[in-house]
Amino acid sequence: MDKKHKVLIINGSPRRSKNCSKIIENITNKLDENQINYEVLNIYKMNIDYCIACGYCERTGKCVIKDDMTPLYEEFDKSIGTIVVSPMFFQSISTKIKTLVDRTQAFYSSKYILKQPSIDVKKERRGMFIAVGGQPKYENQFLGGQLVMDLFFKCINTKLISNVYMSNSDEVPFSENKVFQEELNGAVINYVKEISDLIE
Repeated sequence: MDKKHKVLIINGSPRRSKNCSKIIENITNKLDENQINYEVLNIYKMNIDYCIACGYCERTGKCVIKDDMTPLYEEFDKSIGTIVVSPMFFQSISTKIKTLVDRTQAFYSSKYILKQPSIDVKKERRGMFIAVGGQPKYENQFLGGQLVMDLFFKCINTKLISNVYMSNSDEVPFSENKVFQEELNGAVINYVKEISDLIE
C-alpha cells in the first residue's frame, strides 16, 4: 500500500500493556489482516510541549514551537485516517492527548482565521475515538472527552465515524470484557470498510 494511505493510531495512555495497548493491538491485527498501513504513536514517549497561546499560528498558520509535534502536522495531512485511544482522566482525555489537541490550533487558525488551510481540506479521512473509563457506567461519563475529540477531528479535517466507550475497566479489563470486545470488533470492521473504500 502507498505510504500516503496511512492510519495514525494515537495511544493516549502512559501505561504499558494495559487496556489501551491491548485495544490497539486488537485494532492493528485487523488492519494487518486487511493490509492497511498504519503507525502507532505512543504519545507519552513523545516530546510535545503545551500550546502557549502566543498567536503565532493566527498570523502564519503554523506553530512556532519546534518539537515532536512538528512532523505530525504533515503526518495528519498525509494520513487517510486517525484513531485515538485514551483513558479518561477526570471525565476527559489524557493530559498528553489534550496537549496534542491544543497544538492543532495551528490547523484551526489556518482554516478558520486565515482561510488558507495548511491541511488538505479536499482529502477525505476517517476517524475513530475509543475511550476507557475505570468506573462503572454513568450518565455523561465520556462527554467531556467526546466534546474535545469532536473539535480535534474537525481541525485535522477527518470525519469522525465511530465512538466506542468502555466503562468499568478497573473491575473488568479489556481482556475479560467480551461485550466490549464485540462492540469494538464491529466498529473496527466498519472502520476498515470505510478506509478501504477511500483507498479504492
